[in-house]
Amino acid sequence: MGRLLVVFFLLGAVSAAPRGKRPVPLRDLKARFVRGGKLERSRMGNRPGLWVAGKRHRGLAITVPGRIGFDVDRNFARLTIKVAVLDGASQPARFLVIGDGKTITATPPLFPGAAPIELDVPLHGVILLELRAEGARKARAGWIGGKLYGREGVSLHKYRATAAEFSPQAYPQSFKRKVNNAIDRAVQYLRSQQQSDGTWRSTRAPVGTTALAALAMLKAGVPRTDVGIVGAFKFLRDQTPTRTYDTAVLLMAIEARYFPKGANPKDAIKTLPDDDQLWIQQLASWLVKQQGAGYPPAQRNRYNKVWRYPRGGYDLSCTQYALFGLAAANRCGFATSDVWLPALRFILKAQEQDGPAVEVSRYFRSGRYVRRHVEKGKARGFAYQLDGRPTGSMTSAGLCSLVLCQAALYRTQKYQENYRRRTRTGIRDALAWLEEYYDLSANPFYGTAWLNYYLFNLERVGVLLDQRYLGTRDWYREGCERFFEVQFKNGAFGGVIDTAFALLFMKKATVAPLTQTRK
Repeated sequence: MGRLLVVFFLLGAVSAAPRGKRPVPLRDLKARFVRGGKLERSRMGNRPGLWVAGKRHRGLAITVPGRIGFDVDRNFARLTIKVAVLDGASQPARFLVIGDGKTITATPPLFPGAAPIELDVPLHGVILLELRAEGARKARAGWIGGKLYGREGVSLHKYRATAAEFSPQAYPQSFKRKVNNAIDRAVQYLRSQQQSDGTWRSTRAPVGTTALAALAMLKAGVPRTDVGIVGAFKFLRDQTPTRTYDTAVLLMAIEARYFPKGANPKDAIKTLPDDDQLWIQQLASWLVKQQGAGYPPAQRNRYNKVWRYPRGGYDLSCTQYALFGLAAANRCGFATSDVWLPALRFILKAQEQDGPAVEVSRYFRSGRYVRRHVEKGKARGFAYQLDGRPTGSMTSAGLCSLVLCQAALYRTQKYQENYRRRTRTGIRDALAWLEEYYDLSANPFYGTAWLNYYLFNLERVGVLLDQRYLGTRDWYREGCERFFEVQFKNGAFGGVIDTAFALLFMKKATVAPLTQTRK
């Protein structure tokens, strides 16, 4: 039985290709991965060519089932592909072109000796292009030639060699209008649920629910002079801090009342009224005192300086909220330098110590371009409490907590090389976990429980790390599209809390943390 050989002919044609713009040959792109067998080059003149229907071609061959992935670019518009099974094989093969994990096109089974067939494949902003051949084991596949053309008017000279640098496409106006409409309807729903005493009620504590709803409305553009916001803060000012969630969200709401896009200490000191500065100080001081107070006095030590409700040991959700609240207090001029290193020690210990080896993508801005960097890591997640099973919401919470601690400690002498290295690795591996188990229809490994909370945490990850994509997925656009589908006629995304989380997601409400000066 002959070996099964198949071949891709990438001929590089684009409809409405820009005149005068040189295409990027596929041979200039470095393969991100090769899976299924050893990749071999066949060049006419110095090595035998690849024979298809009695004709010889230069190209590449790989074992079937096999696949090869390329980092391409969202400005690439289209390619055409000729595929065929090589002469000498006795088994058929099926070809697929996959973009960012989704099948773009697929062929029926093709038999050896048949003439090549041509596929017309629009790329639609693909980042990871995968060419796959499926068939009998220990067979081989390949492709020949290949060119990638850009969208009309786009120069591709920036994308040669690895095509890892690209200029992200702006979201279309139709999408932005849908986002704004969904936000306006959600705000109207929150208005309809506010009580006469200024509160929002839920099955949970009214202080935290009221602070969260006010925060979401302020981030959505409701002015602080709005009667609903004034009423909410009138109620909140009379409350005594007793719970971590409530106090942390209230600190974020106070900051958003004056600085919806985030404060900096110099402006905050000048802008915040004296009574609000004192209020922030009181709330932040209470949170600082609660660090580690969830444990009985005999069990408290330097390695469990984290937060709970406040009693009952530790949980990562309370800890994340406490850190976000204290970060808001920092931006408003209240220093909390002593809490960050003890919190970091515990969070590093709380992350899974091992996980599957995977590749993780990071995106870095360079002017109007973004460069994608791929490195190897381990998908290591976080659980709600120690020894629990990692979930999407808690892994994103742990990642955010690491980023907040890193930002607060970055320029301090306390943040020694050991902590820097472990924190960078922890951030990379938590991001790898979120990429590996990416899902917007469910909270990974927790079903639909706390789904909007998980999505809000993904927004925090994306903003804190300045990542438009998780892996190759546009998390913000895909998340908004999901919210469009589930929004009720009254504008809600569930109850008050779930609607507030959805609003904060769609507004990209998270504020990047400040780094402290060296001490």
